[in-house]
Amino acid sequence: MSSWLAFLGLAVCGAAIAVPPREHALVLHLKQHNLENFERRFWNIATPGHPNYLQHLSAAEIASEIGATDAEIESARNWLLSIGADETSIEVSALRDSVTSTFRAVVAAERSEAPGMSLAVLSSQKPACVEFIVRRDAMLDDAAPQVSQVGASKELETFGEYTVSNIKKAYGIPLDLQATNSTTLQMVWGPGTFGYSTWQLKTFKEMQCPKLNTEKVKFDTSNQGTGGGDNWGEGNLDTQMIAAFGLNVETLVSNTNTSASTEEGNGFGQAMLDFLTQLAARPKLPHVLSLSLGSLSAASCDKLCDEAAKLGQSKDECNSFLQTQRQVCMFMSTEQVQRIDTALQVLGARGVSVFGSSGDGGSHFSFGRFQGGAMADVLNKISCKFQMPVYPTTSAYIVSVGGTMWKDGDSSKPITWSGSGGGSGGGFSWQMDRPTHQDKAVEAYLATTSGLPPNSSFNAKGRAFPDISSVAVMGTSQSSPMTAGIFSLLIDQRLNAGLPPLGFVAPTIWKVAQEHPGEAFESVPEGNSKTSCDNGFPSAAGWDPNTGWGRPVWAGLVKHFVADLTDHGASEIVV
Repeated sequence: MSSWLAFLGLAVCGAAIAVPPREHALVLHLKQHNLENFERRFWNIATPGHPNYLQHLSAAEIASEIGATDAEIESARNWLLSIGADETSIEVSALRDSVTSTFRAVVAAERSEAPGMSLAVLSSQKPACVEFIVRRDAMLDDAAPQVSQVGASKELETFGEYTVSNIKKAYGIPLDLQATNSTTLQMVWGPGTFGYSTWQLKTFKEMQCPKLNTEKVKFDTSNQGTGGGDNWGEGNLDTQMIAAFGLNVETLVSNTNTSASTEEGNGFGQAMLDFLTQLAARPKLPHVLSLSLGSLSAASCDKLCDEAAKLGQSKDECNSFLQTQRQVCMFMSTEQVQRIDTALQVLGARGVSVFGSSGDGGSHFSFGRFQGGAMADVLNKISCKFQMPVYPTTSAYIVSVGGTMWKDGDSSKPITWSGSGGGSGGGFSWQMDRPTHQDKAVEAYLATTSGLPPNSSFNAKGRAFPDISSVAVMGTSQSSPMTAGIFSLLIDQRLNAGLPPLGFVAPTIWKVAQEHPGEAFESVPEGNSKTSCDNGFPSAAGWDPNTGWGRPVWAGLVKHFVADLTDHGASEIVV
């Protein structure tokens, strides 16, 4: 099986990348315009009480705001033709922010033999209107990850008392509550071996969620995952959680890139950007998207190696070492992260609610301590000295979801999730500024909480995370799709009443949590983000960097996120 969305060449930041002379596509990501004005429109749409609240934009409206001009598109098109693109294959995205073309195998072979035609050189010769270039290669059968098809499901064996029904009872969600609007749509995404087993999903249904209609879950790409890979288990967990908690909402499982570099290395960031920009241009979008995968942010990785250099280590060796670590530094640069942020803004402006896992390494790591000799020892020392946030959950345009567990197995006593050397991710972004809707609560936390880590170890003015939390005994890859599914059911009720979806919902979450404490989210005041280090953020009443505003309370969610149903004569609100 071939996939056009498995690119082995990446946006280039240095040395030439060798690419084989076979059929492939080039994607020219064009420079975007009016981003400051677009950001203002985004926040107006997302801010409760603003006249433009929930007045989501169409792809055409966004294209007219940030898209390239006709002249810029023509320049990009002509350049592609000059290097051998198939003229009939050239396509402009609906948002006018990228131009894609196909290069047939014969042309690709000729280009590979010509001097100066590497992807790095092409990037240096690109037109001024092009920000960067991505190459997508057709994945050959023998290039797919060589892992076995595994039928056993450790996910089905390790829930213990944290069953779907017990978690729903803890949140007050009716066990038989399911979607009734056929247009409600939710999605999970991941690259590499990401996918799900239909057998596992049916077994999960039999064991935990008998009302789950497995026919409502389907792939939206030809890539359907590969059993045995890291992301295969991720995909199964994501699919089970979002399908169980967004019960019988139409669910899409998407894997747009099977390249091995996307599984654990810095090919992941490019795969995510490619997916988000393509998704934002679709005529029909999911109402909810959950992104469980991520790594340390590009800014965190830069800081690690900058600090390592101060201790006598080579920055190049540091960066190379980080690429040997599982899912630790998967974004190429802070500039790439900025472009991903814009793609997330576009999705929010179009009405998509995006949720992301807050990470599993507390406030210091991606997962846990580094392994592998002297460099690992140095990086562990640095990581415990500083708080190291992850991404994409630290984007200001995503709802960050932390993790909880139950003290002594009692579902009425939520505490911050921790275990296996890690714990619920949280802290403050090095790169992204704190949005204004966070100011009051975050300043209160920093001013009144004792036992905080050193001021020099984190950016107190950065985007604070997580926003909220759910059960995460299998990591925050469990809590993000779980929370996304819960919000899908809220949106389902809104759609039934002819109301718009919630789109970027974080400002509304913070407003409700501050004005109606304890009604929609239950505070989780026990825990600490230090994991294996000697400092971290303590939990506190209200918002904190471990579990955000806390765990869901269904009755309050319905009251405050579907409250305007009553203004439109809705016949029923399911509490």
